[in-house]
Amino acid sequence: MGGRVSFIANSVVRLRAAVSFYGGGIAPGLLGRAARLQAPSLFIWGGLDKNITPEHRRAVTEALSAEKKIYVNAEFSRADHGFFCDERAAYEPHSARQAWALTLEFLKS
Repeated sequence: MGGRVSFIANSVVRLRAAVSFYGGGIAPGLLGRAARLQAPSLFIWGGLDKNITPEHRRAVTEALSAEKKIYVNAEFSRADHGFFCDERAAYEPHSARQAWALTLEFLKS
C-alpha cells in the first residue's frame, strides 16, 4: 500500500521527492497520474515479486518516460515482495540494506 500511496501523493501534493517501495496497484490503474507527478521518484521493486509483474513494473517506467518525469528505477533481483520488512518471511537483508542506502542517498539529493 505504501508504494501506491507515495505515487498518489506525488501526483496531488507538492513534494521534493517520493520513494515507492513495491508500488502494487500503480499499474495499470494509476498510470494516468504519471503526468501529474511533481517530484523526482525512486521506485524500488523486488525482482522475485509475483504480485507486481515485470510487465507492471515496465508499464510504470514507460509511463514516466513518456511524460519525461525524473525517476530512478531499482529492481533487487533476489528480493520478493515485502523484502524490506524484517518481520516477514520475505525479508532479504542484503537487498534491504542496499535499498535503504539508495533511499537515503536519493532523499539527500
